[in-house]
Amino acid sequence: MTASAPFRRFAFAFGATFAVFYVIALAKDLALFTVFPSLGIVLAGTHHSRDVADPAMGFLAPAMYWYGWAATAALGALTFGFAAALFPGRWTRAFWLGWVWLVPALSMIACVYLTLPWFRL
Repeated sequence: MTASAPFRRFAFAFGATFAVFYVIALAKDLALFTVFPSLGIVLAGTHHSRDVADPAMGFLAPAMYWYGWAATAALGALTFGFAAALFPGRWTRAFWLGWVWLVPALSMIACVYLTLPWFRL
């Protein structure tokens, strides 16, 4: 299966920048929305249970931020992906293709480091 050069540039740029934006969203707690699955509620932005009620609400209605972090990273990566697809091919040849695997690998290490406090390790 072959793909066009603009699509390839989009895919490579999207993959690498999604990993970077996900680490930023996780570190800065920038969720596009917060999901409370037990209540069936979705709120725009990052909302912690203790922000709107007493601290016991965090146990009764746990919030899920992963969907919001992924959406935030996807929006940022889409802009870079579309920009890369619009660039002429001669402009993107100077980029090292190793970034396509190195950046996500480093981002996974950063995500593990940032989530260690949740597991109290």
